[in-house]
Amino acid sequence: MREKVKLKITTLTPVTIGSGAELSPYSDYVIIGKQVCFIDKKKMQDLILQKGEKYFDLFVEGVATKMDNNRSDFDLKSFLTNNQLVKNLDDVISYRCPFVGNTESKLPVKGLLKSPLQEPYFPGSSIKGALKTVLMYNWLKTNKNAEQKIKEVISGREIEKDGIKKRVPVGFEWLEKKFECIVNERNELMHTNTIQQVTDSSRIAKENIVVVDCYRKMPIRFECIAKNNTAEFELTLENYQWVDLARQANKYVEEVFEKEFDLIEKQQGMNKYFNHLADIEDLVLNKNKNIAILRLGFGKGYYLNSLGIAVCDYVKQEGKEDLYIRFEEFINNQFAKRDKYGNLQEIDLEEFPKTRLFITNTQEPLGWVKIEKISN
Repeated sequence: MREKVKLKITTLTPVTIGSGAELSPYSDYVIIGKQVCFIDKKKMQDLILQKGEKYFDLFVEGVATKMDNNRSDFDLKSFLTNNQLVKNLDDVISYRCPFVGNTESKLPVKGLLKSPLQEPYFPGSSIKGALKTVLMYNWLKTNKNAEQKIKEVISGREIEKDGIKKRVPVGFEWLEKKFECIVNERNELMHTNTIQQVTDSSRIAKENIVVVDCYRKMPIRFECIAKNNTAEFELTLENYQWVDLARQANKYVEEVFEKEFDLIEKQQGMNKYFNHLADIEDLVLNKNKNIAILRLGFGKGYYLNSLGIAVCDYVKQEGKEDLYIRFEEFINNQFAKRDKYGNLQEIDLEEFPKTRLFITNTQEPLGWVKIEKISN
């Protein structure tokens, strides 16, 4: 039996799904007041060339020198206005959006996935990936055959080559590729094509883009879909119901929150971050059967970006002490760094992960969305 549902997605916090583009403060945008103003580069270059090749050479030299070890005081806004290359900056601005961050800092903006008309949207592949992780999480938590898969992720897989047996490391990516089936509550097998199709969402007006400064060990600047924006998309499920998938998604997020609250309570100065998450958790606990809370895009964190929470819960069970040690070793192999003296900074699983991505000014997390059924 196939269910095709129309769904509405609402951003609860700013969301960034990267395009791979990186926009330079020396050639792609300027900050005016509390707005980021993106430049129409063709218009700008045409106006510079009209003034003469000398100015174009100065522009190229200024951009190139500034991007090379910051050895220049080149400022795009000053260059355009002081040299009277434009009568008004509006002549070369393609669109503006609000800015939340440090106006004095010149950081590249990590670009947002958008249509050719600069309208952001949610790609179906991103939504499908998040929903597939929910299904796999549910299988790992409920199926008796999951233990072997968990052991293989943590301990590696034994293979034989040229008559010699050896253990090779694997990871969650391997598990996702090998994952062939899930089970529903009646213990019936279903293929991973449960999620038949997820369309790209409808477009969101470019006026609803926001640029934010974030911090995770170092400052990062993102172009995002602002919070409280909506789009629609369609989801087709095979032998599955949206109400079951929504419930599983909320259970997944609920367990991640439990782990996250445990971790951030041990850290100083995270009150605002905690409060933002508590507001989102209230929606999860609301138990509305047609609503799922998910996290999309950049900044999901380790446990929402992997099946780590299912594995972590499993190895914490009584009698699994050996697996717990192996999982801690697995985390260290993947993430432990060395200090400037070459000493390995070992990770304690009870305190992992320590770093979080949030908007610097507000401690607001990125990526949280609400997905709700609006019609059949």
